[in-house]
Amino acid sequence: MTPAGSEPPRASLAARCRRYVRSLAALSKTQYWLLTRALWVVLACLAVFVVDGVLIGWSTAYEVLIGIKSPADAGSAPVTWLVSLVGWLAIPAFVGGTVGYLVTRQIEARRRRSRAEVIADLRQRARANRRPGSRR
Repeated sequence: MTPAGSEPPRASLAARCRRYVRSLAALSKTQYWLLTRALWVVLACLAVFVVDGVLIGWSTAYEVLIGIKSPADAGSAPVTWLVSLVGWLAIPAFVGGTVGYLVTRQIEARRRRSRAEVIADLRQRARANRRPGSRR
């Protein structure tokens, strides 16, 4: 017990980091993925855009990112080509993968029968529909 009016000692940085990592297990799969995996992809794309924005200007970097302007016309910085690749490949792939994952999670949450049950049912129906004497 602590005396009245005094605060308990603050946990060390290592203890707080351990507590944070352990608390991640309580999150849903989507929240866990967004905090542990997706955050790094977003930060990397943002870093490339910021570097390019500083080198060639923010509006030009934005135009290269979304594909309005060619990286060859935007400037001589090699990062301009990288931001163009991020805009054409990384961001659409990331968004598509995220949406696909979220849609799959919603479908699985509403599925009444397991995948194994459906496959077993389809196999049983296929066996029942075979004609006698046919070789398949």
